[in-house]
Amino acid sequence: MTCHQADHEPSMRAASFWPCAAERQVVAPTRRARRCRGWRGFLRISMIGLVSSAITQGASAQIAVYDPANYAENVLHYVNQMTQIKNQLDQVKYQLRALAKLPSAPWRNAGQALANIGGLMGAPHSLGYAASGVSTTFRSYYPVTKPVTDWPTEQRAQGHAAVNVFGAAIDATAQQQATVAAGRAAIQRMKQLNGAVNGHEQALELQNSAAVYSAEELMLLRQAVMTQTNIQAVYFAGRINEEVQRDEAARTALAQLATPQTASPDLSLRVTP
Repeated sequence: MTCHQADHEPSMRAASFWPCAAERQVVAPTRRARRCRGWRGFLRISMIGLVSSAITQGASAQIAVYDPANYAENVLHYVNQMTQIKNQLDQVKYQLRALAKLPSAPWRNAGQALANIGGLMGAPHSLGYAASGVSTTFRSYYPVTKPVTDWPTEQRAQGHAAVNVFGAAIDATAQQQATVAAGRAAIQRMKQLNGAVNGHEQALELQNSAAVYSAEELMLLRQAVMTQTNIQAVYFAGRINEEVQRDEAARTALAQLATPQTASPDLSLRVTP
């Protein structure tokens, strides 16, 4: 009988489970070694599990979850924002265009012509409407009721004054003619700009240009009317003054003839010794 059977004879089952002392001495270290290796394996598995869990969590934190519905909603939101920004840019562009000035305003310089005409009709001691003291000068040339005392001299002076103002009127008309070409060019420019106006600012500027052009035309027309009135007044005043002065001279002569002459004193031709 073996030691295993001698020591554990009552129960073969127990003998099969519990080893003998010699075997226990051999088995015990082996089981402890296995037990140590088991714990080490368990720790290794636990560490691997923890590391795997950490890696999985990190990967989950870095990888974004794709949501088609949310993505489509965000795309529509951004599209709406871009549309609003485009509309705002268009509004700013339209406002800038509305505030823009005309590239070249259709102005003309009628001021120089007006000044020239005023200078021609304002010569000193002339019968022009712009001359200083023209009323006094006019009455000196056409006294009407004053009898003629030096007919040749007075007639020459009246003739020169009338011809001078007629010549000034001719020169003024020439100045008026010089503004016609510039006015025609300005009107043509307005027509071109009328079809290319952008914004209310350019429309207002073009309207103001047309209003200023009309005002300048009225000023030129006003000077033309004054010049025409001036020469007509001088002409008819000369004719009327000639007739009235002639009649006045005749009346003065008749009055002198109708005045009774006083008798002259008697004269004696006797020579006293």
